[in-house]
Amino acid sequence: MERELETLFEAQKIESMIIEGERKLLQAPRRLRQMEDQLSEVHGKIDKEKEIIEELEKERHKKEKELEGEKDKIKKLEVKLYDVKTNKEYQALLKEIESAKEANDRTEEDVLVLMDKVEDLRKDYQSSEIELKKLEKESEVEKAAIEKETHSMDQVIAKLTTERDNLLSIVSENLRTIYNILREKRGGLAVTNVRNGVCLGCNMNIPPQLFIEVTKNKRLIQCPSCNRILFFREND
Repeated sequence: MERELETLFEAQKIESMIIEGERKLLQAPRRLRQMEDQLSEVHGKIDKEKEIIEELEKERHKKEKELEGEKDKIKKLEVKLYDVKTNKEYQALLKEIESAKEANDRTEEDVLVLMDKVEDLRKDYQSSEIELKKLEKESEVEKAAIEKETHSMDQVIAKLTTERDNLLSIVSENLRTIYNILREKRGGLAVTNVRNGVCLGCNMNIPPQLFIEVTKNKRLIQCPSCNRILFFREND
């Protein structure tokens, strides 16, 4: 029995390595999704910046057209000055010209403000594009590393699974059945060591007399709390 229990204990060690490998494999898609989310976020940022730039450019072109119209209006009004007959008409026309010039100044200011905004946004847009290219390059490198790591881990898990199954094949069918049932129920941990009277699977105390029996490794003993198979190895 001692030899069989030791074999189960060694199989459990390999089982734990398999579980760790599978955990890493499960992390790979998560890491890929994180990279895709980052890329999507930067793409969205660039699209938004581009959209805002286009809207501001449309507004600028509209204002520039208004400015041209206002300048033409001022020129026409100034020409009319030569045709007025009375001082009252002259003063009224001067007031209209002044009002048109003030509107013209405001429109010119609006155009300058829009130009400054567009220039600043273009700088942000260019920075975002640089950030995207850098992120895309890093993403490709990371994807290649993940694919390589995943392929390697698949091979490692396959090898470990064979080693575990080979060990389990040399124990009795009854022990193998108990092991497999516990492995399914206890998150892959079917066999555990005991230390200082404590089950290392559930960290619960084991009755002193039972602990003494466990240290002998002469018969199948299961933890009263978690039901895992107990095996004693002092330095493990």
